[in-house]
Amino acid sequence: MEGNIENEYSEIIQRNEQIILNGIFGISNPIEVGSSMAFAKYLSHVGITSRNYLLFLKIVEGNNKWVVDELISDRDPRLLFSVIRPNTELVKKAFEFLSYWHPGQIYEKVLLIILGIVEYTFHKPDDGFSLYPITITDLHNLGKFLDEKKDQEYSINEQILSILDRIIRLGEYDTEVKKSIISKHAYNIRDAFFDNTKSLLDIIPKLLLVRLNREDREVSPSKEYVDFALKINNNGL
Repeated sequence: MEGNIENEYSEIIQRNEQIILNGIFGISNPIEVGSSMAFAKYLSHVGITSRNYLLFLKIVEGNNKWVVDELISDRDPRLLFSVIRPNTELVKKAFEFLSYWHPGQIYEKVLLIILGIVEYTFHKPDDGFSLYPITITDLHNLGKFLDEKKDQEYSINEQILSILDRIIRLGEYDTEVKKSIISKHAYNIRDAFFDNTKSLLDIIPKLLLVRLNREDREVSPSKEYVDFALKINNNGL
């Protein structure tokens, strides 16, 4: 009897898979955003582990301010994935995110999360390279998020410059040509930011540096859900 019930539940989930997915990851309309916020809040309470971190990553990928804020809660976004041992798939996903979005298009906390993954992967650059052999294109997609209108202490600039500084040290203990090329290019991007006579346009393709406005595409939750969520948070639930 128990087996029949389990099979029935599995069939229900399979038949309604898209409805369920829209309710936990959807961001295309205010109802979906509100529902996804509730799931993100639940997931935040559960906490990130090596078994569920891909759920966190899927929510981050949505790049919706409202949903991501519920997921992060009061955590430092740069450290969200720091409890997960770096792996090839995770850092590959991080660079895919960076390649997909333009400057100005990523919610700042989402960008800090993604940069956090890259930063701790390449904390020891040669170890990071063995997991994910970073390319010139990857460096461009990283460097394009530097904001030349802000100083080096701006959180995004600070984190990217720190990552580039690590990658510059790539190949310190060997003379592999690939590593030397990547190291030099990381230096050139970093140098273009600091040198007043240079610009990122000298190093990074112009098309990648086009800035877009995130809010133009972002969907907000309904006012009713915002009021409800505020009430829950005020009650400490």
